[in-house]
Amino acid sequence: MAAWGLSPCLRPLWRGPVVVLAVGALACGKSPKPGIVASASLGGGAAPVGAISVLQHHMSPTRDGLYTDPTMTKAFAATLRLDPTFVPTVTGDVYAQPLYVADGPGAKEAFIVATESNHVTAIGGAGAVIWDQTFGTPAALTNLPSPCGNINPLGITGTPVIDLASRTIYFDAMTLPLGAGPADHPKHFVHAVSLDDGTESSAGWPVDVDASVSGFDSFSQNQRGALALIDGVVYVPYGGHNGDCSSAANPYYGWVLGIPVAAPRSVTAFSTGTIGKGSTQGGIWAVGGVASTTDGTSLFVTTGNTGGASTWAGGEAVLRLTGGPKFTDRSADEFYPTEWMMDDQTDQDLGGANPVVLDIPEADDVQHLVVVPGKDGYLYVLDRDNLGGMGAELSRSTVGPQNAGGKGALNGAPAAYTTSQGTYVAYRINSGPAGTGCPTGGAPKSIGVAKLTGSPPTPHVVWCTSETDLGSPIVTKAGNGDVIVWSASTRLYGYDGDTGTTIYSGTDVMSGGMHHFNSPIDAGGRIVVGTAAPGHLYVFKP
Repeated sequence: MAAWGLSPCLRPLWRGPVVVLAVGALACGKSPKPGIVASASLGGGAAPVGAISVLQHHMSPTRDGLYTDPTMTKAFAATLRLDPTFVPTVTGDVYAQPLYVADGPGAKEAFIVATESNHVTAIGGAGAVIWDQTFGTPAALTNLPSPCGNINPLGITGTPVIDLASRTIYFDAMTLPLGAGPADHPKHFVHAVSLDDGTESSAGWPVDVDASVSGFDSFSQNQRGALALIDGVVYVPYGGHNGDCSSAANPYYGWVLGIPVAAPRSVTAFSTGTIGKGSTQGGIWAVGGVASTTDGTSLFVTTGNTGGASTWAGGEAVLRLTGGPKFTDRSADEFYPTEWMMDDQTDQDLGGANPVVLDIPEADDVQHLVVVPGKDGYLYVLDRDNLGGMGAELSRSTVGPQNAGGKGALNGAPAAYTTSQGTYVAYRINSGPAGTGCPTGGAPKSIGVAKLTGSPPTPHVVWCTSETDLGSPIVTKAGNGDVIVWSASTRLYGYDGDTGTTIYSGTDVMSGGMHHFNSPIDAGGRIVVGTAAPGHLYVFKP
């Protein structure tokens, strides 16, 4: 297995920081499953030339959100329009990022959409549904610890991950037992289903998490972070529900499960409860879930508050895990701010945004970094080879409002990119605008961008958007070097990566807004947005 859990028949072609894969069952000498027919009636069609599959959250295991699309120049982006003919049936709200497979069912392109109604749907390039499967009854708020929760119903929240070698989609679904009533407790099941028809794989799937992991209680745990597939192991992160409900009978923790795809009953688990010797909370709930180095040797997660702990107990932290997952509790493998206790008490945790793995070339070396925005308003730059323990950041800068408390100054999924003018980090500002340092914009629920300069690399805010109610950002890089930062509310927006100048501000309005943890995707010269309330999939193309 390659480091990302991919078969050798998926030939990696390096294009800058993104790996382009020569994908598809036919590339491995495989045929589609019987009964899967390539036809226009399936809503299928050949993928655009050069289209790259989007198999996981933010395109890459580093979670940098960078899409290499040779066609997406500034001039091309200005021609995008909402496609009125693309009107697929989507059942439920879309909190998980949509995925895209250039060689999907019937060797045709397909979008994969998972919803809070526990539906997973494959949608062809023309908008027709190829297949739609339901994976149990989702939980209602009455099935969660009171007064916690803000997703109703609660089904599939974390972004799935796809393995093209086995043509399998992996995801977690919060599910009520058959015949359950309004007060019954739901359970987390991790599924492995066929990309070609949505049927469940055999041999140990789905995985009943409560039955597989000692001390895990689905009633108190939510699964918001994206799944990762690394070296043949599916990693699934867990935190608590909105509101931080926890009790002695039903505490929640930050968990990362490691499920070997070849032996799904052999689950390995890490819990933040092992750090604090009985402390609770420290949820791992950031949307990007587990970020990884490109070789798969180091996994990084951020954790939330630990309920006012008197000694550090694994919360407010960036943690480095190794395969399994395993955690050593050495200073080299953990970072937490000097003010961690105040952050703990005021709900300004790091856990609202996931880490991004980033390299910056130097004259005779490469700086190995992890960057993460915090609800405390800081953007932290860390040495990922030695996180260093308390207060050991290489640098940090105020890039958002401070003392925002539960509103969370910075949350969602950050992105990172490099242009001819430098290296940048884009992040979502949940509250504002005062004190953000933005030269322009900086309104609540907007996007900010900081440039990393100097030694050690230090963030300096260079631009912010004036649009509000935006989701998490992504970045496209064209063949001519044009870099565009994208986000959406009920409209799609694109900005010059260096200056913040508006490149795209379409008049087309989507009937639902993108949930702020969600991100658009680039799919072969198209920007695709999944929305909640109502759940839908929108395509912007020339």
